[in-house]
Amino acid sequence: MALPDKLKPTALTSLTTGISNQTIANGASFTGSEIDNTSMRYSLMAVEVVWSYTTAPTANKTVELQVLEAVDGTNYEDTARTIAAWSPPADTNTHRRLLLSEYPLLADKFKLVVKNTDTGQSITVTVNAYAYDMAVED
Repeated sequence: MALPDKLKPTALTSLTTGISNQTIANGASFTGSEIDNTSMRYSLMAVEVVWSYTTAPTANKTVELQVLEAVDGTNYEDTARTIAAWSPPADTNTHRRLLLSEYPLLADKFKLVVKNTDTGQSITVTVNAYAYDMAVED
């Protein structure tokens, strides 16, 4: 290999999250489908969330993106861990935000969870997730 080598991200692979146009009530959570990373063993994940409201919410209310992992491939954690939290703008438009660009993955099974912590109303959410690795290139 000629020097200098560079560390570059590989192409993104879309993951099926099971969270598409999902309505989530205030104070409730929605758990997506199982994502199996045991065979492909991607090391990183980027996550994008698209959401909207029926009416303009009060500002500074929180929505969380959480993860449940099954390191042994069968038994999921009892409580989801928050990996990102945000306060959506106080309007009724659809919003798109990349919450994470380098979330580390294990070679296990996991599920993404969206929690409508305290917006005061239902939200409609889609979660898009993409797995990738870093590769050394010339």
